[in-house]
Amino acid sequence: MKKTIVILVLSVFASALCAQGTAEHYPEFSWNKIPVYIHFGDNNGLSDEEIEFVATHSDFVCFEKGHGMNVHGSTEKGIEADAARLKKINPDLKVIYYWNTFLDYSMYDAHKVYEEHPEWWLKKLDGTLDKKRGDLKRYDLSNAEVREWWTEEVWKAVVEGSCDGVFMDAFPQIASPANIKLWGQEKYDAIQDGLLKTIELTREKIGPDNIIMYNGIRNTNKLHFGMQYVDQTDAATIEHFDQFFSRDKENVALDLENMIEAGKKGKMVIMKAWPGFNWTEKEIRDIPYEELLQQARDSITFPLACFLIAAQPHSYFCYSWGYRDRHGSLDWYPEFDRQLGEPEGRAVREGWIFSRKFEHCEVWIDVEHKRAKIDWKQ
Repeated sequence: MKKTIVILVLSVFASALCAQGTAEHYPEFSWNKIPVYIHFGDNNGLSDEEIEFVATHSDFVCFEKGHGMNVHGSTEKGIEADAARLKKINPDLKVIYYWNTFLDYSMYDAHKVYEEHPEWWLKKLDGTLDKKRGDLKRYDLSNAEVREWWTEEVWKAVVEGSCDGVFMDAFPQIASPANIKLWGQEKYDAIQDGLLKTIELTREKIGPDNIIMYNGIRNTNKLHFGMQYVDQTDAATIEHFDQFFSRDKENVALDLENMIEAGKKGKMVIMKAWPGFNWTEKEIRDIPYEELLQQARDSITFPLACFLIAAQPHSYFCYSWGYRDRHGSLDWYPEFDRQLGEPEGRAVREGWIFSRKFEHCEVWIDVEHKRAKIDWKQ
C-alpha cells in the first residue's frame, strides 16, 4: 500500500511569521541548546547551591504546591522567598506560581479563607461534598465569589510578588464528562463557564505582560482534551506525555500534533516527559536514587527525540519522574549541553515514523515501537 507523507510542521517561512507574533513577556527563547523548563517543589525550600543551579540552568521555572512551607509557613511565602532569590541571580528568569484551579490544598494560607466559606465548597447532586480521595475539597467555579477570591490570590503572587505568572492546574479534572453524573448537566455547564471566566478574570488582574499557563493538553483512549484553551492563555503543558494513560501510539502521535498546533499559534508549550516510570509506582520505591537517575539518563533519548520532532519557537522540555526535588528535578543531562541549532526543515511523518533535521543533529522516532535516534553532528 502506498504510504502517505504527512507534513507536520510549518514551513520555514510560516514559522518565521508565527515567531514574529510571539509575546515579549515570554522567556527569551533560543535554539542553541535544548530549552529546559524546571517544575518542582521542595517543602524545605532551596539551598544557596540549588538556587544557583536553577538560576543558571533555565529561564523558565515553576514552583509547586508546598514549596518552602516548612521554612516559611506556607506555599505562598515559600514560593515568594525563592522567586526573589532566583531573580537576584537571573533577573530575566520567569518564575511561575502554582495555584490549583480546582483542589483546595491546606499548605496555602488561602486555604484558611476557603475553610471559612462553606458556600464555596463544591457539592454533588445528593448534597454531599465533592472531594478528591475523600479529603480534598473542590472549588465551585460557578460561584463568582470563588473566582474573585481565586484570582485575587494570583494577583498577590504576581502583581504584588516576584512571580511572572500562574500555573492553572487540573483543567482535565474540571472538564471530565464523568463529572456530569456527580453534579448534573446544569452544574457541569456552569462550572465549565466558570473556568473560562476564571481565565478571563486572571488576565484582567495580572495584565497582558504576565504569563497564564494551564494544565493541560491530554490525550488518552477516552479523552482528547485541552486545545480549547490555547487561544485564551500563553502556555500549555502536556503533562502525561507517553505516561499514565497516554502511552498508546495514537495518543503519543496526537500529543505531538497538538504540541505543533499550539506552537503555530505562538504559544509556549511544555512537554512534561518521563523516563518510563513515575513516582507513584510501587516498584521504584526501594530503588536508590542514583539508580533511578541512571535509569532516567539511559531512557532520555525517546522522550527528547519526540520533543525535538514537535518543538516550535517557545517549546520547552521538562524531564523528571515526579514533581518534587527528590524526583530528579534538580539533575542535569549531557544532552542539555549539546549544540542544537535551528530546525533546517519540516518534521515529516510516514505512518508511525517521524523525522526532522536541525543544524547540529538529525532526529528519528518510531512511536509504535518506542524507538528513537538523535544523531549529533558534534
